[in-house]
Amino acid sequence: MGLEFLVRVRRTALISGGLLSLMIATYGRLPLGIAFAAGVAWSLINLFLLEQLIVTLTGADRRETSSWLRAGTSLAGLLLLFAAGAWTLSHLSIRAQLLGFLLPLGVIVLKALSTVTLQSAAWRAITASRWRAAAIVSVLLVAAWWIVPAVLHGARAEDAPDVSTQQAETSHQATAHGEQESGPQKFPSVITVLARAYPEAGWARFLDRNEAIAFALLVAFILCLVCFVATRNPQMIPTPLQNALELVVEGLHNFIAGIIGEKYAPRFVPFLGTLGLYIWLMNLFGLLPFMDSPTSSLNVTFALGLIVFVYAQWIGLRELGPLGYVDHMLGSPRDLTGWLLAPLMLPIHVLGELAKPISLSCRLFGNIFGEDMLLVAFVSLGITCLASLHLPFGLPLQLPFLLLALLTSTLQAAVFMVLSTIYFLLMLPHEDHDHEEAHSHSATPAQAH
Repeated sequence: MGLEFLVRVRRTALISGGLLSLMIATYGRLPLGIAFAAGVAWSLINLFLLEQLIVTLTGADRRETSSWLRAGTSLAGLLLLFAAGAWTLSHLSIRAQLLGFLLPLGVIVLKALSTVTLQSAAWRAITASRWRAAAIVSVLLVAAWWIVPAVLHGARAEDAPDVSTQQAETSHQATAHGEQESGPQKFPSVITVLARAYPEAGWARFLDRNEAIAFALLVAFILCLVCFVATRNPQMIPTPLQNALELVVEGLHNFIAGIIGEKYAPRFVPFLGTLGLYIWLMNLFGLLPFMDSPTSSLNVTFALGLIVFVYAQWIGLRELGPLGYVDHMLGSPRDLTGWLLAPLMLPIHVLGELAKPISLSCRLFGNIFGEDMLLVAFVSLGITCLASLHLPFGLPLQLPFLLLALLTSTLQAAVFMVLSTIYFLLMLPHEDHDHEEAHSHSATPAQAH
């Protein structure tokens, strides 16, 4: 059994253990999920320390001092691990920890069995026909569809609370939910529909609580998928998708380079262009049926503004240096007047930098959320016409505002990208600009003569 095999085992056990811990915490109880995760972590750390100890004691340099230090460190780690295990066994569920501890060992067994199976004649016979392989996979999926919910339901039934307590909690949640829905509501998305269809499902509540993040990740996945498909096999005569993507990239490069300059364009265009394109797609995503714009949530827009703020400060520290960054925040004083105004310029610059992510996030959030509320209002007004005008269908009063939403969504993405570019430009050294300005002033008298 090679070290590469153990690395794959650790990676597989870490991923599967994290997913199973989340499932147990969601569909079962949170303490059980924590106990299962503690058992997985205990087993993985134990295997890693044992591997380091065995490799150190059996290696070619085992007689050197550094090897003995590594062996001593591994032994000390094992002792600390056993002490931590004793604490977790006395405070968390022993059964859940045992199952988590056995997970990496089960991964080792399954990987060994899969290696033997893939080299067998039966596996070659199954995979020889794609229809036979598809039928077997379908049977396994159907079996998992019936077995896994039954097991989870049994686990939840054992730990179910008292019926009266559960009814009281349900009524309280329904009251809170009703109070929450009394305010202005956007169009129901597919996540909202699922949450209302399965109000007791943990995964539905989780998606409902993190709706904006789920849609933001979905937009990012779609963007990455389209870019991958368009660029995986580039052609000299481009396909329509490749041609469209090249047109977008070239347009973004020329637009941003016109602001920040060709010197810094190759460095910052990938980030700024991706940011603008990502925000534009998120703005437009809410116009699709049963979808929602992630940028209509202040959490998403503030996260984007915070990323730009941190990146801009990093650019200032890296390009100007610590002293140059402080000099920039002081207003770059070069004479007596500048130094006298420096105590006033410092708090102004600090407040201005702190206001940048707030202005970026609130502007984008307000415009996109306002678009959604405007569409909801006019859709509701069009439906109201059913009763007042006795029409067989509602009036599509929202159609003009859909076109307006297309325009404002594009403008807001462009504004966010342009302001981010300007913030980066303000943090870059200005010697090049000063040199160009001085050169233009010196050339003006010569041209006059």
